[in-house]
Amino acid sequence: MINTNKINLKINNNSLAIAPSINLPPQINLSSAWCNIISVNSLGDVSEKYQDICQNHHDDKKWILMINPENASLEQLSNMGKINPAKILKVNANKVNVSLEHIKNTLLKGTCSAMILSNANYNQAELKEISRCAALGKTQCILLQKTDYKAINQLH
Repeated sequence: MINTNKINLKINNNSLAIAPSINLPPQINLSSAWCNIISVNSLGDVSEKYQDICQNHHDDKKWILMINPENASLEQLSNMGKINPAKILKVNANKVNVSLEHIKNTLLKGTCSAMILSNANYNQAELKEISRCAALGKTQCILLQKTDYKAINQLH
């Protein structure tokens, strides 16, 4: 009589491979591919940069987030029909807490095609972290920095 409840298995552990349980993202180049600092000299220059960013990063399914934008420049571009204000989310840092952690979390979510930070100041370590989060969330981060010609001319 054969016992069908007893299975005669031969165990061979030589062909087993240990697969990682966590899939880590591939290494991402943290150069300026995802985070750029752009100097602007005037309100006209700001308007030009806004227009370029909105055209280059237009995505029907994502927002363009602007933190502390120059409202006059945006209104002018909107009135001229050069940007679509319906896809732009404006945040005023005086009214809403815009901490570094909030910026990093927003970049990581990937719900924006681009994030524009106006006149924000970060050290190298913070910029590297912002760039890392932008790359992981596939969100372009652009820091617009005003150039103060009066201060520059006094140095020379």
